[in-house]
Amino acid sequence: MRQRQKKSTPRLPTRYLVTAALLEMASAPIAATVARADSGTTGYGGPGNVLNPTGQIMNRARDDDGLSVIDDVTRTPTGLMYPVPYHTPEMTQSQSNPDWWTLGWFEAGIMGTFGQDSRSASLNRYGDWKNGFTVTSLGFEAEDRKTALHVSAFGQNVGRTDQYFQVDVGRYGVYDLQAYFDSIPHTFSTVAKSLWDGAGTGNLTLRGGLTPGASTPAQVNAVAAAVGPSTLRILREKAGSSLTYTADEHTELFLKISDERRNGTQPISATFGIPFQNGATQLIQPIHYQTVDVTGGVRYREERFQANLAYAGSFFRNDILDLTWQNPGLTSNTAPGAYIPQMGRLSLAPNNDYHTVKGDLAMQLSPSSRFTASLSYSLMRQDDALQAPTTGSAVITSGADTINLSQWNSASALSQPTANAAINILNAVAQYHYTVNPDLGLTLEVRDRDESNRTNYVAFNPQTGQYGYIAIDGGLAPFVPTLSGVYQVKTPGSLVQIRNMPFANNNLQVTAKAAYRLDTHWKLDLSYENDTIDHTVREITDAHDNIARAQLSTTGYEWGTARLSYEFARRIGSDYQSNPYTPYYSAALPGYIPATPSGDPAFALADLRKFDIANRTEHVLRGQANYILSPRSDLQLTGGLKVDDYDAAYGLRSTHAFDITTAYTYQMSAATTLTGYFTYQNQDRGVANIAATGAGTSGSAGAAGYPLANAWTETVGSDNYTAGLNAHHSWGVVSVNADYTFTRASTALDYAYAGTGAFFGVLSPAQAGSRFPAITYDSHAVQTDVRWQMSEALSYRLYYRFNYERLVDFHYTGLAAGAINNNTYLGVIPENYTVQTIGLLVQYVF
Repeated sequence: MRQRQKKSTPRLPTRYLVTAALLEMASAPIAATVARADSGTTGYGGPGNVLNPTGQIMNRARDDDGLSVIDDVTRTPTGLMYPVPYHTPEMTQSQSNPDWWTLGWFEAGIMGTFGQDSRSASLNRYGDWKNGFTVTSLGFEAEDRKTALHVSAFGQNVGRTDQYFQVDVGRYGVYDLQAYFDSIPHTFSTVAKSLWDGAGTGNLTLRGGLTPGASTPAQVNAVAAAVGPSTLRILREKAGSSLTYTADEHTELFLKISDERRNGTQPISATFGIPFQNGATQLIQPIHYQTVDVTGGVRYREERFQANLAYAGSFFRNDILDLTWQNPGLTSNTAPGAYIPQMGRLSLAPNNDYHTVKGDLAMQLSPSSRFTASLSYSLMRQDDALQAPTTGSAVITSGADTINLSQWNSASALSQPTANAAINILNAVAQYHYTVNPDLGLTLEVRDRDESNRTNYVAFNPQTGQYGYIAIDGGLAPFVPTLSGVYQVKTPGSLVQIRNMPFANNNLQVTAKAAYRLDTHWKLDLSYENDTIDHTVREITDAHDNIARAQLSTTGYEWGTARLSYEFARRIGSDYQSNPYTPYYSAALPGYIPATPSGDPAFALADLRKFDIANRTEHVLRGQANYILSPRSDLQLTGGLKVDDYDAAYGLRSTHAFDITTAYTYQMSAATTLTGYFTYQNQDRGVANIAATGAGTSGSAGAAGYPLANAWTETVGSDNYTAGLNAHHSWGVVSVNADYTFTRASTALDYAYAGTGAFFGVLSPAQAGSRFPAITYDSHAVQTDVRWQMSEALSYRLYYRFNYERLVDFHYTGLAAGAINNNTYLGVIPENYTVQTIGLLVQYVF
């Protein structure tokens, strides 16, 4: 019995977010190695970790016999060669009960990782590389070939933080019961230094030597220097089970339940002001999450009719709903008697529930027509207790007014005790397919999504009769009185948000498709889609996205297959309103006094366009070709170009993305194979804006509030290169498998400005320059396995891995734990590494 494994796909770089100081947020593609297990996946993602990225149940050598006894080279329907399968041992027939067949295995040994910074958070982000004895894999399978009963169990990396286990019991064609446990770590930092005691709890108290609200930078640095490094890490553990039961030939029942726990710590940021005022600070956020997912339903099928009815629920609970910390007190507000908050509080992720009921059906109306439909209704609810606006009790000044925080530091200052947040979503899909003849098929599809946001909160303090909510514990009031968060009736320009904004979208999508076979080898696919979106509380009320696609593909030629597609999309929205939010601010209240007789300063630059709703023209070109170069070699070429042009003078103006991948496979025989690939990705994006002055009431570009002298532009360009090579060779009982992966990523951030007002005049042109230093990422990974198959039951495996990773990012230049410009940091920086891992493992099969 042989088990065929799917070919692994090279992983592309993930994305790091890069903040361009005083300009705009931009993204930098940076490569990273990730484990297969996906912590964001509902249900069980299957086996897999850093030692087992392909998800094999047991580690075995390649099968020199290939997939066929006729030819050791076999191909997929598209012409590509199948990878050489892994050799799975035959099951053994029981002597005492011949109906039962079994297979068991056990692999264990010694592994060690050493080199420069083997504790690096980057290395250990999703894996456990600790030294010592390890059980890499164990398990068994058994089946009764008379009654179709079966049972199996397996586990990997036993006792480590990236371990997993699975047990499966059932009867083929009748029922199947599965239970699993999956664990994966996520390490953020191993060098963090905290100024607080109580990490991992909801209450952080300053260490000795620091005074809440009255510490100095020198004291902060002294404490940071004396504190040892700590690890910030979350451990995600997920257990679950699933049951499917075939009641009869038409009906199947299914039920899935999972319980996921996340425990640990991670960095989080907080502040009592804005840049150059009260200091920002990095804190340690406690993570104590639990998510329970439940899915159940029934499937019904007949020859021409199928239907499903299912319920899915997700229930999130957070043991720590807020984080309170003592403020070191670093601030630029040094006036005698100035208010400096001694305590701060952040609300953390709230408890919430999700429910959805979904029904599907599919009907074969005639030999040439098919109809499918789906209807679902979802409820999202969050009703946690609301936090008081502040923790302080002092009397603070806000311009000519005063605010007594003791009237705002309890739940009595809230207009309602709980959030009472609710969103309802209705989704409906209908599709009709008609086969005109063997060469032509037509499809019409309609999708409707209606979202209703029923959350309604008014920030009103019954104790004072005032609207608003204390902004960041009163820290802003001394600097910008209008940003205190409290509406002052008699103060002109006292503009504060007093209501939540019930964002929601309704979407109607109509798609028509045609598939026409031109001849034996060529096929043409055409489609047109109209997407109508109605926005609630957005700058435009509605938009239409028209998308046309064409694809030409060919199959059946001796040389291979090819596919070329082109897509054109044009989104046009209604008139753009730069400030649709007035109903949710104090300006909507009776008696509101504008800042000037002519009105308030403009809310935003009128010519600025938010990219997700801006008019947009998009071109997407994709191509793929699979070439059979010889009976034993393949060449794949894949590439694409995407160009987005936004009708915007300011905001995101354009994006360009290009990628090309080539892969070559050569199978000299089932015993000797070679695979290589190379990928290049390029992305560019351009952004423009004007720094506001706060003068005047016009939001037009060139007005007093947005003078052209304050205009700036930014261009972000990234280039990513990834190359990989895999070689396998077998000398009978001895085999070697080697992998090498190289990744190089470089991101450039260039900018230009009309004048120093673009960055508020805090830098001279010589200081500002025209670009930031390039952000670069380099990674090398080599992994080899040398196996000696001493017998069918016993094998030895020598494992070697080399890893190198280096990230150079100007954001971290000079960053260290302690105080910098009245800001406090944990010292979380990229932890580059050069390490080697060696393991000697023994596997026994029985």
